[in-house]
Amino acid sequence: MRPMAPARRNTRNEHSSGGAVIAIHDGVPHVALIATRGKTRWGLPKGAVTEGETSEAAALREVREETGLEARIVRPLDTIEYFFRAGDTLIQKRVDFYLMEYVGGDLEPQLSEVDAVEWVELSSALRRASFDSERKLLEIALREWRASSSPSSSTSSPA
Repeated sequence: MRPMAPARRNTRNEHSSGGAVIAIHDGVPHVALIATRGKTRWGLPKGAVTEGETSEAAALREVREETGLEARIVRPLDTIEYFFRAGDTLIQKRVDFYLMEYVGGDLEPQLSEVDAVEWVELSSALRRASFDSERKLLEIALREWRASSSPSSSTSSPA
């Protein structure tokens, strides 16, 4: 009897980008969060970087598509890497996140991909975010917001 060959593993790398869009309402920073899975999972808007697209351009596009908001990138926040399975394929995913300033638009969820989008007070968003990695990003954003007045408090308020 011949020994069985080791099972061949299918692996794939994916690259996504997203952002923490911050707006000031009554002097308090708020962040746009999206809901998925029947409004049971809350997080930051993000999506795949397409071929020929920069990470920054993808982040701005995904924010606009998923939330209806226009934003300006202030600076990179962090890159999260994780693995997950899709069938028999192991996927290594890298997600670049950016700190963004709200510049316009109204909250409007892309219903084909998200269930809802809401402005959430940044400190409350730390509790609502479903993933530890995104809570850490929101903690960084909150720390930076407290340490600096940039983006300025003259930023348009969310509706």
